[in-house]
Order: sequence, then structure tokens, then C-alpha cells
Amino acid sequence: MKSKYIIGIIGLTSLILKSKKYIALTPYKGTYDLRTETKMGNLKIGTAVLNLEIRNDQFEFTTEAKTESLWKALYDYFRSEKSIGNIIDGHIIISNFSVIEKIKSEVKKNYKLTIIDRNYVNSSTGKKWTIEPGNLVDQLSVYLALSIDIQKNPDQVEFIYQVAEEDGVEYQTFLVEGYQTVTIEDNEIETIVINCPELELTLNLSIRDNLQPVKIHKINGKTAFTMILVGFD
Repeated sequence: MKSKYIIGIIGLTSLILKSKKYIALTPYKGTYDLRTETKMGNLKIGTAVLNLEIRNDQFEFTTEAKTESLWKALYDYFRSEKSIGNIIDGHIIISNFSVIEKIKSEVKKNYKLTIIDRNYVNSSTGKKWTIEPGNLVDQLSVYLALSIDIQKNPDQVEFIYQVAEEDGVEYQTFLVEGYQTVTIEDNEIETIVINCPELELTLNLSIRDNLQPVKIHKINGKTAFTMILVGFD
């Protein structure tokens, strides 16, 4: 797959306004190739699925990534996430977030976060954190928050959220770096590029598909993963 920068920040507003603009989130299912850098080059080692279900103002957002059996000897990886919450007045309000991650059948992460009255986060590990006023998301629902907030504020180049994760709640900054044309199987997709230095995460969000991820690049420890869209349902 090839991609190239078209312009910087200038033009983001007009590009969004010229596209079909849906502030309300819509259900979707995205299927992705899971790729990583190895000594043999950039290889497809598995698949990933992002699935967003919405009923009235409630959402359930899940993702699952795993290596194919052919590559398990090289890198045996599995991760699933689930974020549950509500969409109220154009804001993502999470109530639960859970993660299971395995490497070579060894469980590396297995925890659940529960948000109490928008004031506290309780972890299944027994820890508890206080939430400060402002936007609270998790590592998965932040995609939904960005989709809504960028469409509502197309001139804004910095989005700051409290992100709940295993070790607590931290402020993390998501920067709009410009937009790219990403080519997938001869189809050109206009995307907005978002970078989060704290998470070592870069997102390409499709303008024509309600700013859902087309490409996700994440560094996890010593391994860099890239998820590349192969189909939307």
C-alpha cells in the first residue's frame, strides 16, 4: 500500500465540509490486515476486526487482533478490547472497558475498568482513580470521540482527553498532522492523520467513512504493529 502527504493543516476544514458530514456515529464493522516489521521485512501476520454497534444512545465498540496460525511460531499474539458506554449530547460517556492480551499463550493483560458516576474509575485489579472534569475515554473509545470532535471542530489541531487504562487515568494529546491520500487496492481514500506521542499511536481516519480508522500504527513495547483496512461493512 502506498500513501503520500497532500498538504498540511491548511485545507482540513474545507475538505471536511465538502464531504458528507455525519456528526452522529453510525454502526460499522471494519476488517484489517495486521502487519509488523520483522527481520524478513514488513509482513502480514494476522487479521483484526473493529466492530461498532449502536442501539439508541448506547454503544458497544470491540476490537480483536490475532496472528494467523502460519506465523504463530514467529509471533503468537492475541488482543481483544471492549468499550461500552453512551453518546450523550455529542459526547462519549464510557461505563466499562476491558482488555485481554496474550503473547505465546501467556496472559499479559486481563483487566476491566468500571466508571462510577463520571467521578471514579474502578479497576478489576483493585485500584481506583479519581476523574478530573473533562473528557474521559479509554484506548478504544477515543476513536469515537475523535470522530465526533474533529467533525464538530474541523479547525482544531489538538484534542486532549483523559484516557483510562491499566495504570490509571492520564491526559493524552492527539495532534492533527494534516491529511493523506491512502491507496488501498487502487482505491484512493482521503484521510486525516492523527498522532498521539504518549501512546506511540498514529491514526489515518477516513473522511468519507465518518472518520473511522483506515490505518492504525501502534508501537507495543519493542514491536510495531500496523492495521490496514481491507473492508467496511
